[in-house]
Amino acid sequence: QPSAPKSIFAMSQCTSDSDGFLTIGCLARGFSPADSLTFKWKDFATNELSDFVQYPAFGRDGDYTKISHLRVRKSDWDPQKPYTCEASNSKGSKNIPVDQRADVYLTVPTKMELDNGTATFMCLAQRFSPKTYAFKWFQDGKEVTDAIDKYDKSEKKGSVTKYSATSILQISADKWKQPNSKVKCEFVHKAGNEDVEAEYAGKNPKKPTVFILAPPEHKPGEPMTLTCYVKDFYPKEVFVSWLADDEPVTLGYSYNTSLPIQNDKYFSVYSQLTVDYSEWKSGTVFSCVVYHESIDEKMRVLTRSIADNIDKAGVINLSMNTPHPLYDTIDTDDSGIANTAVTFVFLFLITLLYSIGATFVKVYNF
Repeated sequence: QPSAPKSIFAMSQCTSDSDGFLTIGCLARGFSPADSLTFKWKDFATNELSDFVQYPAFGRDGDYTKISHLRVRKSDWDPQKPYTCEASNSKGSKNIPVDQRADVYLTVPTKMELDNGTATFMCLAQRFSPKTYAFKWFQDGKEVTDAIDKYDKSEKKGSVTKYSATSILQISADKWKQPNSKVKCEFVHKAGNEDVEAEYAGKNPKKPTVFILAPPEHKPGEPMTLTCYVKDFYPKEVFVSWLADDEPVTLGYSYNTSLPIQNDKYFSVYSQLTVDYSEWKSGTVFSCVVYHESIDEKMRVLTRSIADNIDKAGVINLSMNTPHPLYDTIDTDDSGIANTAVTFVFLFLITLLYSIGATFVKVYNF
């Protein structure tokens, strides 16, 4: 008897091929007859795609499996805008977004906490799918299994559900304050494992300077790119996030932060946020929020904000001698922004940050 697929799995390639393409795959199981099932691929905007491959089904006794794959240019790949695979026959269909690899961050303790005798590390994994995951902790190469808590949240937009999770490790300050001491968090997930490591800095941190740059010249209707420049900080562990009207940017936005760039003994990073032209022109205020262990314990963060139609009164202009004009920017009250969640999980983290303080290390998927 004909039967619909019982299960469907989708996954992405973690690195691009030499020709600059990524391969994403889809597997359907448990259907019959062998020649009854077809695949469809759709992008984030639900446009059907045609440039994919379907392989012949294999199996027996009414339990067949079939595979399809789609190649995507690396430049077109955005983990926050997943592709969807659909497998169907006359008896039914199933669809699933491609598994989403996590963005992973690691906090390190501030000097104030170390002076109190403890060292707390928090590992945050953001925007992954499916939900099943595990955290592993290592200190100087040896796995640590005690003093760990977990907290997770989900975020749904349309048919896409992404998850965030946090694991917490606390050790004595003396164990951390050793020459070349290292703590590593590993996030284990079906879409691909990610690990991030922090090393004890051992010398006084330096507070960053933060600038926000308006979009370069553009055509009406085209997406806008905002740039946040975080300059001259130490150590290199830093976390940069974005807000839109004091709310965390989530699904529907795209932002990326560079790896730390070293200049002499200090570091700098760039973070870029892409926004719709209509939202920019509507007056939405976008804020770049920077966390670093050097920032004053009462402030927690440095924040710079920008919008297209800000009133000129009381506004700071950060021109930086750039070749394109900069919009005026608001110098925001940093202590107030610390109360705004960077993500749904960050509601939990911010509460902890008020008592211990932290800085973030970022892992990139590609």
